Formats: sequence, structure tokens, C-alpha cells
Amino acid sequence: MVFGDRDMSENYRINSMRNYIQNHWLMLLIILQPVLDILAYWTKNPEGTMAGVIRLLIMLLLPLYLLFTLKEKKGFVLSMAAIALVCLLHIINCMRIGYVSMSFDISYAAKTAQMPILAVCFLHCIRNEQTRNQAYWGLFFAAAITAASIGLSWLTGTANVTYGAGLGISGWVIDDNRCANSVIVVTLAAFSVFCAVKSEKLPVNILVPALALLVLLSNGTKACYFGVYVIFTGFALFLIAEHFFKGTEIKKPVVITLLVLSVLAVVVTPYTPMYKVRFAQTSFAQLNQSEIDKQLEDMGYEPGGITEEDILSNPEIHQVYEDYYRKMLWSIMPNMFERFTIDEIMAEYGFTTDAQTLINVRQQKSAYASLMWKHSDGLTHLFGIDVSDIWLTGSCDLENDWPAIFYYYGYLGFGAYLAFIAYFALLIIWRLFKNFKTAFTTDNFILLITFLLFIGLAQFSGSVLRRPNVSFYMALVLGLIYYQTRVKPVTEENSLWRKLQ
Repeated sequence: MVFGDRDMSENYRINSMRNYIQNHWLMLLIILQPVLDILAYWTKNPEGTMAGVIRLLIMLLLPLYLLFTLKEKKGFVLSMAAIALVCLLHIINCMRIGYVSMSFDISYAAKTAQMPILAVCFLHCIRNEQTRNQAYWGLFFAAAITAASIGLSWLTGTANVTYGAGLGISGWVIDDNRCANSVIVVTLAAFSVFCAVKSEKLPVNILVPALALLVLLSNGTKACYFGVYVIFTGFALFLIAEHFFKGTEIKKPVVITLLVLSVLAVVVTPYTPMYKVRFAQTSFAQLNQSEIDKQLEDMGYEPGGITEEDILSNPEIHQVYEDYYRKMLWSIMPNMFERFTIDEIMAEYGFTTDAQTLINVRQQKSAYASLMWKHSDGLTHLFGIDVSDIWLTGSCDLENDWPAIFYYYGYLGFGAYLAFIAYFALLIIWRLFKNFKTAFTTDNFILLITFLLFIGLAQFSGSVLRRPNVSFYMALVLGLIYYQTRVKPVTEENSLWRKLQ
């Protein structure tokens, strides 16, 4: 009997664990994300990380699971086929023009495709309140793990920096993900503030936003810094607007806390890593700007009055400009000068001498991609350039997502990505018109604000659409938007759409 009881107890534990995983798999998947980032830091090597392999398996296994379990497969299969077709046409065109590294380009395409693939999976998985709440709990725990890991890394002296010594704390994040990590920090900070807004406990209302502010400012990126105002001020204004639209009682402690912290962020700006980095860049630019302006004036030329024709026709002026461009660009982008002529490079910049423009690394990478694009044929414009060429030959990768999607995957890929994002934007608009009053909730506002942050950060920061550890969160938010707008029932009373009709 003893052995029989033990067997029954063991079976009970196994079944309980199995049931728990089945009922909370989405929450566990979200919690796994910061753990994978930490794993990547401690297991990093030149060949890659175990975290990257796990994320690839998730991207492959989740669609396969849905393919065999969904009752209505048509929409799912067509969506996956459309994503695969865009990638396939890009690969075929790169084979036509000749690959630098086929494996690299295909690997990069898989990373870029992860966001829409997982988004489609999540909109089929999040079908009820239980799975939706799993997502919120998962994001809450992921935020707690991220904050704890940053604190522990700082206390133990093992934290990676964002820009350099004393310039931002990224935590246990590998070098390649330092700036990309800032988007994750912004996302989790937004959901942390969301939890604080929803809570009825005063300590949570105050301490959680305060901790979120500390993490954002200590990270040091512009994405984190400006994310403070979007999140904190945005939620404060939402709560005030909710009072006027729906007559709800204003949570004064929350609103006051959020506004005070927003003002505090302004006050401490000169002491933040972001400010120090920008100040150093501005000082360097001003010094070089003064040098060339003086050089041109000593030669008898007015810096602002020199035309393109003057530069190209006058060898003396041309040499001054060539030396200046090499000084400003060569240390970061030496391959640009090996691949393109100096006149092409100067023309790409409009022959400007503005030092602030020339030292901007993002613009340098964009200029390289643009010059590659101008040397490409029509089919390449349609399907995109070989990503391995700009990475391995040019030694650069575009930091901003939208230009990267455009150059890497052409008119077709860029248009498909825009259409995919636009679909969810239209869902939000449709939901607001369907019933504005019931749509005006905190649960919907957090999704709206993170959706807008993702779109904006994809342009001004990057790594939102092409980094698997970041794009996971955007895919999750899109899945939640679909649930809130298309799956969750909408009452017809107070319908703004009917009133307009």
C-alpha cells in the first residue's frame, strides 16, 4: 500500500503540473523571455547563444502546434503562407544577384519574420479572459524579473553598460542587445505603470512607477528617457480624461505621482547618461564644424554660399570637402569609401558640412544602404537587397527598423509589413467607433500606448521588428489588441458609430 500511495501521489503531482502548464503556458512563455536574455548573457560565445536557439524553436513549434490543433485553419495557413512567400521571393532574388552569405540572409529573414508569425499565433491563442489575463500576469512577472536582474547586476558589479563606463546600466544583457534592451525596458515599464494604475493599494500606486522611472533613466537611452513622458504623462492624462468621459473618480494619488515623476525626469536630465552622451557628441560636432568653417573662410569662401557646382568643379574646395568627409565618416564607415566614390558619398549627404549630421552613426548606416540601393536593379528594389552584403561587406546594419525593412525587403516586404501593422491600427479605430465608452478603458489604453511606442521606437530607436527578444513583446501586444477589438464582446449601447450614422 505504501508503494501504491507513493505512485498515486507521484501521478497526482505530474497531472497537477501538466494541468498547470496547460492553463498557464502563455504566462510561463512570457516569464521565460527575460530569463532567456539573462541566459544569453551568461552563456554568450562567438557562435551564438542557447537563448537564440530556444527562441527559434518557439517560433517553429508554436505555429506547428496551432496547425494541428486549430479547428479553423484556413486563415492561419494563409497568413503563414503570405509571410513565407515574401521571404521566399526575397531569397530567390538574392540568389539571382549572387549571395555574399545565403545562410546569414536566411537567418536574418527568420528573425524579421518572427514578429508577424508570433502575432498571428497569439491572436489565435488569446481567445478568452483567462488567456488574456495570463498575458498580463506574465508581463508583470517579466517586469519584476527584469528589474531584479538589473538591481542584482549593479550590486554585484556584473552589469553591462549601455554606452560606456558610467554611461547607462543595461544589466545582464549581451553587447549586441544593449540598445535593443531599452525597448524591452520601456515596454515592461509601461505595463508596470499599468499595474500600478489598476491597483487599489497606495504603496503600489507610488513605488512601482518610482521604480520604473529609476530603471528607465539609469538605462540611459533616448528611448527610455522619452518613454517616461509618453507612459507617465500619458496615463495621467488618460485618468483625467476618463473622469470627464465616463464620470469615474480620479485616482488622485496615481495622477499626482505620475505627474511629479514626469517633472522629476526633467529636473534630473543633466545628470542622466542620455544627456552626457548627447553633450559629448554635440561638443565634438561643434569643434569640427568650427574647423571647416574657418578653413573655408581663410580660403576666401563663405561656408554657406558654396554650391554643389563649386565643390565638383574647384579642385581646391573639393579637396577640403573630401578631407572633411573622410575625417567625419571614415572611422565608423571605412567600407563606404572602398565601395563608393567620394562624390557619390558627398552627394548622398547633399554636400552638407553640418558636423552633427555627419557624425550621426544611424545616418551613416542609412547613407550606405541608400547608396547600395541606388546601385541595385528594379527586381532588387522590389524584393530587397542581400542583408549579408551590407552586414558582412559593409560591416553595418541599419539601426532604425522601418528603413531597414524597406532596404532589406524592398517595396514588397515593406508594403506587406505596413499592411500588417495597419490592420491592427484599423482594428483599434473600428473598436473606438463601435462603442467609444466601453473602449475607453485602462486595459485598452495600455495596448494603445505600447502599440504607438512600438511604431515610434521602430523608427527612432530600432530593433523592435528585427530582434527576436524585442519583437516577441510587440507580437504579444498585437495579439492582445486583436482579442480586445475582435474577440471580446462589444455592447451596442452608447455606440458612437450609430450616433454618427
